[in-house]
Amino acid sequence: MKKTVKKWLAAVMTGVLSMALFTGCGDSSSDNGGSTDSGDGAEVTKVVIGTQEMPNDEGIAKALDYFSEEMGVEVELKQFDSGKDVNTALAAGSIDFGLLGSCPASLAISQELGVKCIWIHEVLGPTESFVARADAGISTVADLKGKNIATPFASTAHFSLLHALEEAGLSESDVNLLDMQPSEIYAAWQNEQIDAAYIWEPTLSELENQVLLCTSTDMADAGYMTSNVELVRTEFMEQNPELVAGYIRALAKAVDMYQSNTDEAVATIADALELSEEDAKSQMAGSVWLSASEQLGADYFGTSDAKGALVQNLYDTATFLKEQGSIAEVPDMSVFEEAVDASGIEAALK
Repeated sequence: MKKTVKKWLAAVMTGVLSMALFTGCGDSSSDNGGSTDSGDGAEVTKVVIGTQEMPNDEGIAKALDYFSEEMGVEVELKQFDSGKDVNTALAAGSIDFGLLGSCPASLAISQELGVKCIWIHEVLGPTESFVARADAGISTVADLKGKNIATPFASTAHFSLLHALEEAGLSESDVNLLDMQPSEIYAAWQNEQIDAAYIWEPTLSELENQVLLCTSTDMADAGYMTSNVELVRTEFMEQNPELVAGYIRALAKAVDMYQSNTDEAVATIADALELSEEDAKSQMAGSVWLSASEQLGADYFGTSDAKGALVQNLYDTATFLKEQGSIAEVPDMSVFEEAVDASGIEAALK
């Protein structure tokens, strides 16, 4: 894949979504805990948000109930461990919104899951990193030859890991690469079943006795940037644009708090994730938080009239997924142009 310093392939979090996912999916009107919109113009009384446990803007918005405040309806939060599970729920119509990394987000778009990308939660840095066991005799990525390495496949971490190996002169066949979710990585680390892992917070900090090999900032400097994004079901967005704008206002409020009152934001995340304030501050500082107006810049969403670099970034991510065998073909660029939708941010700023 061609490298450019500005390539920042937006990120999650994870897993390969098979074609079988798209058969037998329930619709959004089924009584499966999902959206209450029936597709026939009925008023929405509850919105379901698929979330992951992360020290980011959504973590603040959840803790302070910003979503209910800004959307004006009942909000149900469904916790997921990976982007793979978020994609499954979006496909089934059991959630309306979902937080995940660019790899599973690009996968969802490539498989024509019927989703729009509406927000960038954070551009990743040290909050997602490559670490090795301190007792495994590993001090550099090059030392990993023949070692057991875990990461959630088709995730931003997987993307960064493979390029870290490449930069160190190793191929995927030089190591024993294991597809594990964050909780599985923690257990395998505790049981000394793996030698290294590329993973994100808060799991990253829970891996004791570790040696840092590289961070996602290092990978960004090498030309491989990543981030976490938000998807919404296209049908839901078309029927409820005001709720999408409300969702974005909640996140924008959280970003504003972090930028204007960092101490309060840190205390909120520390309490929500049961972290010390020192750990919460460190983890939150490990990524770049973008305001709503910044997201409309050319390096990110752009505008409805002039799409930004996110379109190309998600397209390039799909190329990576094809190389990994996660998808059979990369869709036309127009598919990604349609999926990257700045209208919710624009409405939230009015």
